Amino acid sequence: MKKITLILITLITVACTDPKDKYTALECVDPGLVPYMLVMDKDSKTFETYIIKNPGDGPIKAEGPADIVVSGTYIEEGDHHYLYTWDLETFEKNKDIYDIYDDSTVEFFSIMEEPLPLPQFKIDRRDLSGSVKDVSLDPFGFDSPWVNVSDEECRIIDVPKDYLASKKDKDVNLF
Repeated sequence: MKKITLILITLITVACTDPKDKYTALECVDPGLVPYMLVMDKDSKTFETYIIKNPGDGPIKAEGPADIVVSGTYIEEGDHHYLYTWDLETFEKNKDIYDIYDDSTVEFFSIMEEPLPLPQFKIDRRDLSGSVKDVSLDPFGFDSPWVNVSDEECRIIDVPKDYLASKKDKDVNLF
């Protein structure tokens, strides 16, 4: 009888689980830049950021994702931070488009015959403030300072329906 009760409780729990509970979403606006979404998958500890198709005027009126900009993994660091690390594919795609590292850092790693480190950033869960790791001062990252990204504003939102649809139905590729 106990086994049947446990199986029933498990089945009811799985059936009642909302797919939105698997994800956390942030809507971020950096003045002068295009608004973007950051969506974290709690199960796999991965994240994706994407630019929305039509930011609209005033408050963001998202019309779905336009393109994945950055993806990677994240961990909970300390009591209050998420630490995000880009994946290699994102880095390879973006390093020639954006000035991720200054010329002296690129030259240093080239001379040392070492790969460039994957970029990292943090978000404080208390106030959603962000910071990025500046490896130009310590290329190996041992004492690299974290630089605040003070102009950026993020807020927690419901996971966009278009994003959930793209994850639920593999035939729907919104990116």
